[in-house]
Amino acid sequence: MRRARRGFTFIELLIVMIVIGILAGLGLLKYIDLKHRAMSAQAIADLEAIRLAGYSAWYETGVWPNEVGPGLVPAGLVPYLAGSFSFAKPEYTLDWENFVPPNGGPTGGMQLGVVLTSSNTRLTKALALNLGNKAPFFIIGGNLTYVIVGPDGRI
Repeated sequence: MRRARRGFTFIELLIVMIVIGILAGLGLLKYIDLKHRAMSAQAIADLEAIRLAGYSAWYETGVWPNEVGPGLVPAGLVPYLAGSFSFAKPEYTLDWENFVPPNGGPTGGMQLGVVLTSSNTRLTKALALNLGNKAPFFIIGGNLTYVIVGPDGRI
């Protein structure tokens, strides 16, 4: 006489646990990737807002806002940015850069950029992928510099 089997064998439980573990691992990796994409989209929106604020300041005053330290909003940009806009975010820090060549020159006030500094290299890579060829930028170490106006006065 056969005895009725109740429950699962150890092998069946082990296989189910392995399959669930693999699916959870894939889901976690996808979540991390989506999180970095969302942070890079936010950073791109911040860079674009700063670019538009810089141009607005230039058109109204005729001068570019002065440079300040990393994480600080230049006084010349404050009227053109949202009231709660911050250059210091938990994931990255922004820095308005007014590059002036040595001894000034005719393009002395026409080299501008925003430097995004992040200790998260995956965020910097995702940002570079999302920016692609839409805007001029360059990466040195963990810093991504988004060029607003180049040395010739153009984007």
